[in-house]
Amino acid sequence: MKKRLMIVLACLVIFSMFAACAPEAAEVEEAAPAEDDAMEEEAAEEAADVAFNERGYKLAYIFNGNTTDIFKMAFDAATAEAEKLGMTLDIFLSGGDDLVFQDLINQKIEEDYDGIYVSHGKSDYSFDLMQKAVDAGIEVVTFDTVIADADGNAIPEVTTMFQNDQEMARISLDYIVNVLFPDTRPVRLLKLWYGPGIPPFDRREETYVEFEADGRIETLEVLGWTDQQNIEGSLNTVVASVLPKYPEGSVDAIWSAYDAMARGAYKALIEADRYDIPLVSIDISNVDINLMQEENSPWKACVAVHFENVGIQGVRLLAKKLHGDETPEVFNLDPSLVPSDQLTEDATVLNLSEIVDGYGVFDINWEPWMEELQ
Repeated sequence: MKKRLMIVLACLVIFSMFAACAPEAAEVEEAAPAEDDAMEEEAAEEAADVAFNERGYKLAYIFNGNTTDIFKMAFDAATAEAEKLGMTLDIFLSGGDDLVFQDLINQKIEEDYDGIYVSHGKSDYSFDLMQKAVDAGIEVVTFDTVIADADGNAIPEVTTMFQNDQEMARISLDYIVNVLFPDTRPVRLLKLWYGPGIPPFDRREETYVEFEADGRIETLEVLGWTDQQNIEGSLNTVVASVLPKYPEGSVDAIWSAYDAMARGAYKALIEADRYDIPLVSIDISNVDINLMQEENSPWKACVAVHFENVGIQGVRLLAKKLHGDETPEVFNLDPSLVPSDQLTEDATVLNLSEIVDGYGVFDINWEPWMEELQ
């Protein structure tokens, strides 16, 4: 009995010793977050004392597609702009494979990138991925990627950038209605479009339906691709199959929401000897420019954004975020009309700004502190 009592007393002594120590331990645990905050503030102050172009910022440009004429322009311009601001930029391509694209984004979130520029993500997965990047402390800008949850909410920290697709549609349709057919109402169109579900096409559609509602245009047929891996070839086949239904004088023009579709339609028109139907499109490439300059070409104009701007503005917006500047939730790139009669023999996507009025790179998002780095 005595032995048991001694054991109990010993246990009570040990328990009282731990109890006495507990408040001190709690105080240590409570002090840790405050200490961490102070260290973070001190690190931030030290970083602010280092010139922006000496901080070693790294950016990842992740594109859900393959290299084309215009996207090479965007990649090259983004690389040069990042270098100008003292940052490094790595480019990653998914080949248009959504699973590869998502894997790339997840990989870059886990690596030591300070900012990511995501291009052409799909709406069904982009919100969650961009939220994951933001939660990891990474600055994010997107291009042609809708960022919204099930309730339509965006991520405030993310800037979503687009071509001004509504304006692209307006300029192209204005050209058809007011320049090519000023005395015809409604202008009868074959419409090359695919959707819904492709964000830039859906935004272009918003303007198209306004022109329809106003009675300025009438849609005879909507034609889209049958093979996404061969858009140009499938549109050639589709347009060629419907042209016999429309004798000369029954179609005023073809409007194309995308230049790859326009190239297929152009080939169908030439093969059918249908020079009576003018073609107007959105987006541009060197191939488009060459076709627009062919003798008696029915391809009369296109509307496009200078794609160097796609790279430049994405990098500038990321730089502003890293610098602590205010950035918009949505940023639109303004387009220009490229009429075939303004093109010169040596015209390419690289020198159009020297040839076509109003087409070029603009100085938006170039801040005074950026100028001081030069």
